[in-house]
Amino acid sequence: MTRVLLPASNHSQWAESVADVVVDTEDDDDLTAVVAHVFDDDEVESTNENLDIEGRAKVDELASRKSGVNAATQRLEDAGIDTEVRGVEHEGEPAEAIVAAVDEEDADRLYMYSRKRSPAGKAVFGSTLQEAILKARVPIVVVPSNAL
Repeated sequence: MTRVLLPASNHSQWAESVADVVVDTEDDDDLTAVVAHVFDDDEVESTNENLDIEGRAKVDELASRKSGVNAATQRLEDAGIDTEVRGVEHEGEPAEAIVAAVDEEDADRLYMYSRKRSPAGKAVFGSTLQEAILKARVPIVVVPSNAL
């Protein structure tokens, strides 16, 4: 059984691009894709308020309502890939939460999107991606911005 982790932002096109790469790349009939949304404390509270949820919803439920998570999950499920949704709360840098989620989910690979960079900036990834590359214990597939 193979497990991959896809952190999904609120940007649906990015999430769809990453999901498309998973569909095109992975060749395991027993694949599970874990689509995660990383929340900071303020986002958990604001999402609860925006959805008008009485009390405090579980963070996995909040993640399942994010547009990027829905876009990625739909692409993966349409391709017949089993999916799970996770909400990940963090304090500090999002990369730390992503790396911790890799371990917690026992993921075999991590798929991340790389934003478009200027010609001079192409040698440097964004801080979250760069930190995940340096700290993750699994291979990382970086989906370039021109994959859209």
